[in-house]
Amino acid sequence: MQRREIETELGKINFAYRKGAPLVVFLNGFGSFDTGQSFLKVIASLPNEYGYFAPDYLNSGFSGKSLKDYTVADEATELAKIINDFKAEKVIILAHSIGGVYAMQMKDKINNLKAFVGIEPTTREIMLNPPKEPAYIEKNKNMVKLQEKIEADLRELFTPEENKKFWAITEQNAKKFDEKDNLNAQAAYENDSFWKADTRISDKTPAIVITEKYRENEYKRSEYASNNSKSKVVALGNSHYIHFEYPKKIAEIVEEVIDFKKK
Repeated sequence: MQRREIETELGKINFAYRKGAPLVVFLNGFGSFDTGQSFLKVIASLPNEYGYFAPDYLNSGFSGKSLKDYTVADEATELAKIINDFKAEKVIILAHSIGGVYAMQMKDKINNLKAFVGIEPTTREIMLNPPKEPAYIEKNKNMVKLQEKIEADLRELFTPEENKKFWAITEQNAKKFDEKDNLNAQAAYENDSFWKADTRISDKTPAIVITEKYRENEYKRSEYASNNSKSKVVALGNSHYIHFEYPKKIAEIVEEVIDFKKK
C-alpha cells in the first residue's frame, strides 16, 4: 500500500492511494485507526483495476497535527481538492461513521461523484436527538464490549502478523498526538455546520447504507436516504465496524453500485 503526503493550509494530510478506475474514496470513522489499515481487506477484495484514495484525517493516523482551528467542512474542502486533482472519471465514496459527515460536505465539491456507500454514517438524529428504543439504549451501555468485538473481529480478519502490525501502527500513530490535538479533532466536527443544516444526499446519487438491523429505520428517514431507484438500506453485521466483519460483502456492494452506473 503506497502512501503519499500533501501539505495543506490546515496541516499535512497523509493518504494511501492507487490509481485506477473507478476511484473509491474511503472515509474513516473518528479515532486512532488509519484509514488504509481499517479498509485493508475491503480494498483487497475489490478488482485490481479499481483505484482508491484512503486519507487520514488531521490529528489522526499518519496525518499531521492541525495548524489552526478548522471544521469538517474545511478539511473536506481540502480532501475534495486532492481527489479532483486525480481527474478520475468515476468516483464512489465509501464512508464509515463520522466519515459520512465528511462525505456530506464533499459531495457537491467532487467531480464525477457517481455513488455513495455508507457504513453506519453518523446521522444528525443520532447526535442531536438519539432514538429512545431499547436496542439503542442497550447498545450504548457498554463500550468495553465494542472494543472486545473489534479485537475479536480483527483476530478473525487478519493473520497474526497483520493483526500485530495493525495494533502496533495504531499505537505508534496515537502517540504522536496529545490531548490538545484530540480536542481539536473533536471540535472540528462538533462545530461543523452540518448539524444545523438540512443537506441531504441528492436523488441523483445512488446511496447504499449498510447498518445493523436495529438502526434500519433511522437510516431510511435520514439525510443519507435518497429517492434514487438504486438507493437502499442493507441490514448487515452486529457491530458499528461492519467492514471488519464483512469486508468481502462490502466490496461486492461497491462493485454493484458502480455497475448500476454502467447500465
